[in-house]
Amino acid sequence: MNAQNEAGHESAEQNAGEPAAQRPQEAANDEEHTSQAETAEARRERPAAAAPSDQRPVTITFAQYEELKTLARERDEYLRRLQRAVADCQNLRKRIDRMRETINRDAIKRVALQVVSLADGLARALEIVDQTQGAENIAEGLRLLEKEFYSILDNFGVQPIEAVGKPFDPHYHEALLQEAVEGAEPNTVVRELKRGFVMGEEIIRPTAVAVAAPQQDTQEADQGT
Repeated sequence: MNAQNEAGHESAEQNAGEPAAQRPQEAANDEEHTSQAETAEARRERPAAAAPSDQRPVTITFAQYEELKTLARERDEYLRRLQRAVADCQNLRKRIDRMRETINRDAIKRVALQVVSLADGLARALEIVDQTQGAENIAEGLRLLEKEFYSILDNFGVQPIEAVGKPFDPHYHEALLQEAVEGAEPNTVVRELKRGFVMGEEIIRPTAVAVAAPQQDTQEADQGT
């Protein structure tokens, strides 16, 4: 009977002591988890360390060094030659473009010089028709033809020189006559005799004009009459 009581007493003591023994173990587990979490957090916040470099000093002989210097000089020389060749190619292309443009302009100028004489014929025809009674339809047709003619010239960059009412400019005008015109400034173009044409800044032919005579000549002409 006593033996049974002692066995029951020991079993109760083991059951009572078991939770007390587990508490330090659980505390240790909690501390371990906390430490691991802090370590992971610190790793995330810490910048990544630079990867170890695999470069190592290389030792070469003096002969190899001289060979590398020679190769570097050859490389620089080839680069200079390439740059010079590219520059020469670009300059040649520009020169060819300028030559092509000059050839085209000269060809247009030669053709225009022959064609603009048609303007003189049209102008004379219109002058005659305007003085003829009952020729209104013919005059209208000639004006349409003249308009189309100047439109074609304009497509090639050829334009007439405006002269009447402008000061005489020997670069654009050719004075053939002086006329006494009341109220006109001296050396002002008062009449167009033959129309001139330009192509850009280049003169195809100057405009033949009559300019206003100086006032003194006008007064002398009036006194003589």
